[in-house]
Amino acid sequence: MRHLPNLICLLRIALVWPVVQAIASERYWLALVLMALAAISDGLDGFLAKQFGWTSELGKFLDPLADKLLLVAVF
Repeated sequence: MRHLPNLICLLRIALVWPVVQAIASERYWLALVLMALAAISDGLDGFLAKQFGWTSELGKFLDPLADKLLLVAVF
């Protein structure tokens, strides 16, 4: 269970390409749903990491990476 926040971050990173594809094909509703899923997962992994002390060096790298990749992809 300790690695669950890292797995959630990897899920967020995996959402980058589908978001880009949705925007490129002008399916903005799908992009919005995927971004909402990414936002919820960001909150969930942060909550789990802080609440249960499931922090790791990898997580400290993955979380900002996932955020920045999604942000750059949308811009």
